[in-house]
Amino acid sequence: MPAARLAIVTGKGGVGKTTVAAGLARAAARAGRNVLLVEIAIPGRLASVLDVDELPAVPTEVRPNLSAVSLDEGLALEHLVDRLLPMRLLSRRLLSSETFRIVAAAVPGILEVALLAQIHGWLEPASGIRRKGFDLVILDAPASGHSVPLLSSPNTLAGVASFGPLGDVVRKISASLRDPKRTVAFVVALPEEWAVAEAIELFESLRDELGVPVARPLLNAAYPRRFSKTDERLIGEAEAAGTIDPELLVAAHHFLERREAVHRQVRALRNGTGEKPVELPYLFSPTMLWDDLDPLADAVQAGLDS
Repeated sequence: MPAARLAIVTGKGGVGKTTVAAGLARAAARAGRNVLLVEIAIPGRLASVLDVDELPAVPTEVRPNLSAVSLDEGLALEHLVDRLLPMRLLSRRLLSSETFRIVAAAVPGILEVALLAQIHGWLEPASGIRRKGFDLVILDAPASGHSVPLLSSPNTLAGVASFGPLGDVVRKISASLRDPKRTVAFVVALPEEWAVAEAIELFESLRDELGVPVARPLLNAAYPRRFSKTDERLIGEAEAAGTIDPELLVAAHHFLERREAVHRQVRALRNGTGEKPVELPYLFSPTMLWDDLDPLADAVQAGLDS
């Protein structure tokens, strides 16, 4: 499991990154770590996986060793202003001004930095308000097109706030995002050309342009290998002789084709990133709830441990 304190899970929309984030959280929680799972993309997806009505606006324990929260831009901005202004009365007055909120929203990167500042606040040692701190914060980040602007926001805002309390916050967040002891990003893909091409581009942007430590790519929904080379030969011979049930033959070809697609995209990911991807299994399950994620958690843990 990641030694870093913050794990960022991202990828192109539709690749199952929310499910992967939940599987990573399940593996870490099973290992005894106190995990906070943060939703920042589309509200409701993590709630359905965790089988709760909705995620709370403050970290709340939803399973043993697992808390969850839905991050809100407005609340994050309030927390940032409270952090920057020593007098609460002054910060309340400022936040009550609609003009301030409009101006603040127009500052490039300020809302994104507010979100990151809130996340990093949950990594700080436990205070008297919270009885225990979090060993690992897992961020179900937005899709790739929004993750790069989010993670590059400290660089964007640094040009505006190079000194003062806000400058200090920006520099701390920027340093933390580049520290492999504190942060690691997971790029998720499907065994499809479009998803792998986007994953390679995202992987390179995070690693080479932003300097964010990136783990091995995660290839989600990989079909298992059902047949050995000998099995494949026997299937071909039976097909040629007409001695195999046609419906079984269709099923066999389906698995063979899906497994070959996995092989092709594993090679593409490895060539594009220089890293061997971790294969995560296709979950043949009628539901996708917390208790269904053990095979995914096992594969994540085994792949990262290797």
